[in-house]
Amino acid sequence: MAYNFYMSFFLFILILIKRLTKNQSMQKNFKNNRNQNRDGNYKKRPFKKRHTRADFYIAGNPDGVKVPDSDSFTLEKALKYLKRQLKDSEKLFLYKNKRYYEKPSQVRKVKMERAVAMQRREDAIQRRMYGKNNCWLVMTKDGAK
Repeated sequence: MAYNFYMSFFLFILILIKRLTKNQSMQKNFKNNRNQNRDGNYKKRPFKKRHTRADFYIAGNPDGVKVPDSDSFTLEKALKYLKRQLKDSEKLFLYKNKRYYEKPSQVRKVKMERAVAMQRREDAIQRRMYGKNNCWLVMTKDGAK
């Protein structure tokens, strides 16, 4: 009984060692051969220039960006920077507001409605903070009242 166990364990160890050494030798061969041509010269990876943010910006022009090369990744980056520039300069907001003509009387009306709403909101906050029991202090010659 013990003999069979030791024999099977020994065979298992041998198979395991064989597999491990085979995988290691395969890895070594792969590592050695993957960077070489048939001539034995090493291949160099093509150098890909990474553009910085400054490569995309045009000095003094917040409405545009330049695209340094014709790579699609570079175009996507340029669009990303353009969106950021338009958002920061609030040009996009102005363009959206000017999409439709709005009469001056309508502009004044909307402005007044917003001001009234803000005042009501501020009054509600004051009422919540102080309630109905407002305490006023007046200094007179006789003292505080």
